[in-house]
Amino acid sequence: MPHMRRAQFIGSAAAIGTVGAALLTQFVAVAQTASDQDIVALNGAIELERAGIKAYDDAAKTGLLAPAILKVALRFRADHVAHRDALAAAVLAAGAQPTLKIANLAYPQLRSQRDVLEFANDVERKAASTYLSIVPDFKNRQLAGLAASILGIETTHVAVLAQALKIFPAYSSAFIT
Repeated sequence: MPHMRRAQFIGSAAAIGTVGAALLTQFVAVAQTASDQDIVALNGAIELERAGIKAYDDAAKTGLLAPAILKVALRFRADHVAHRDALAAAVLAAGAQPTLKIANLAYPQLRSQRDVLEFANDVERKAASTYLSIVPDFKNRQLAGLAASILGIETTHVAVLAQALKIFPAYSSAFIT
């Protein structure tokens, strides 16, 4: 791994607990050569991950989720935290500041467990389609590959939520839109 400034390492190291050393090391090493365009894409993804975390926090606070469903929702939230932390570590490694912004999500009224699951499904679909749209924007192809690995997790979330909602297939076509 190329030489990293102490401040970059300290900021990046905070993510190890949720992301894992191997993945974080990959993000950080690759991000040190990130372009300005890559930083914009990374910060856009951070905004979306922050929105996902907030959505799951808000959903959990409703008290509408059965314990088993809540456990899965909190696992999905943990994935979003890990993504945010890895992306933020990459931005820091590139010598930039991670955004503190949260992407705006349209919240429906949450009156039942099904409402919460449908909202979560919408959030995850937005995350998947956003990652799909930004991956080609990365100038650094290794960074694009790492971002694409997050896309896979987002589509897994969609599939699990679709199953819980009895939606088959999870996507109406053979492609993510």
